[in-house]
Amino acid sequence: MSQLKKNLTIWSGTILFLNIVIGAGLLVLPGLAYQQVGEVAIISWMVCAIVSMPLLLVFIILGENFPDSGGIAHYAKRAFGPWLQKTSAFLFLGAVIFGLPSVALTSAYYLDSILPFEVHSYAAILLLAAASAHFFAGDYLNRLLAIIGSSVIIVLLVLLVIGYMGLELPITHMPTAPSFNFMEDNLLVILSPFMMIFFAFTGWEVGSHAAEEFKKPRRDFRLAMGLSFIIATILYFAIALLVHLSAIDKGFESPFIEVTRPILGENGKYAVAIAATLLIFANLFGAIWGVSRLTYSLGRDGILPKSLGVTRNGNPLVAVAVVLVFVLLATGLDYSGMINLKTMLSLAGQNFLILYAIAAFALYRLSQRLVHKLLSVLVIGIALTVLYFTGTVILYPILIIAVATIFHLNQKRRGKKAAGRNEG
Repeated sequence: MSQLKKNLTIWSGTILFLNIVIGAGLLVLPGLAYQQVGEVAIISWMVCAIVSMPLLLVFIILGENFPDSGGIAHYAKRAFGPWLQKTSAFLFLGAVIFGLPSVALTSAYYLDSILPFEVHSYAAILLLAAASAHFFAGDYLNRLLAIIGSSVIIVLLVLLVIGYMGLELPITHMPTAPSFNFMEDNLLVILSPFMMIFFAFTGWEVGSHAAEEFKKPRRDFRLAMGLSFIIATILYFAIALLVHLSAIDKGFESPFIEVTRPILGENGKYAVAIAATLLIFANLFGAIWGVSRLTYSLGRDGILPKSLGVTRNGNPLVAVAVVLVFVLLATGLDYSGMINLKTMLSLAGQNFLILYAIAAFALYRLSQRLVHKLLSVLVIGIALTVLYFTGTVILYPILIIAVATIFHLNQKRRGKKAAGRNEG
C-alpha cells in the first residue's frame, strides 16, 4: 500500500500550519469585519481567538494520539463508526470547496487593484500554481515549503511595520476604545461577524491531516500546532488593531493597501499586491496539502475511488489534481453570480465549526481522562452557542449530511451484495 513520507519536524510543521492558516483571514477579514461593525470589530477578533483556543487543544490531543491523514474523519470513525467518518469528510470537503476559492479571490482583488483583469481568472491561475507546486517531490517540496513560509512571515512583518509607521493621528483624534457590556444587542453586534472572522482561525483542522507525516508526532505535532497558533493570533491582532487605528473608509476588501498608503503612497499598492499574492500562494499551497491528504485517506479506505489512495514518491498527486478540479468549479460558481465572497467565507466557517464539535464528541468518546472529557464538553457548548447566536445557513450542512448518508447506505448495500456473491 502507498504510504506518506514522514518528513515534518517542529519547524517545518509550524511553517506548514502557518501557510494553511494565514491567508484570506489576514488579508481581507480585518477590513470586512471593520466595515460590518466598526470599532467593535477588535472585540470580535478577541472573542474569536478565545473561543478558538480550546478548539485547537482538541485537535492537538487527537492528532498526537491518533496521527492519521484522515484527520477529523479518522477520529470520527474511531469513535462512532463509518457513517460519521463519511459525514465528517463530506462536511470538510464542503467547507474547503468554498474556502479555497475565497482565499484565491482575496489575492485576486489585490492583483486587480494594480493590473485590472478578471478576478476569477487571477484566482484560477493561483489555484493552478499552488497545486502544480505539489508535483515537486521529497526534499524539493520541503525546501519550497520552508522558503515560502519564511518569506511570508518576513513580508507580513514589513507590511505591518509600514502600516504602523503611517499612523500619524494626534491622540485627540485617535479612535476611541470600543466599549462593551453584556446587553444582548451589543453581544449580537460583536458576534455578527464571528462566523466570517472564524474562518481566519480555521486551518489547524486541515493541518491535522498532516499528523501522519511528522517524524515524532507526539512531540512535534503539539509544538508545531501551538507555535503556529500563537504566531497567527499575534499577526491577526496586529492587522485588526492597525485597521481600527487607521479608521479606513474604503478598500475594505484590500485593507493592507489602505493602511500602508500614508507611507507607500499610491504606488504602494503594487508592493502590497505582490506581497498578498505571495501570501495567498503559500496559503493555497498549504491548504491543498491538507485537503489532498484527506482525499488520499478516503481513497485508501475505499470511501472514494481507490485511485485517489495512491502516492507517487510519497505524494498523493491524483488527490491533488481532483481537489484542484473541484475548487476551480466552485470559483466558477462565484463567477456566475450564484454565490459571493462573504457567503463562501461564512459557509466554510460554519462547516468548520460543526466539524470542531464532531472532533470534540470524538475526543469525549476516545479518551478516558476526565480533563479531556471536560474540554470536549466545553468545546461542544462553545460550538452550539456560537451557531445559535450567529445564525447559520443550516440547509447547506443538512444537504451535505444527507448526501453522506445516501453514500454510506449505498456503500453498505454494495458490500452486502458482494458478501452474498462470495458466499454463493
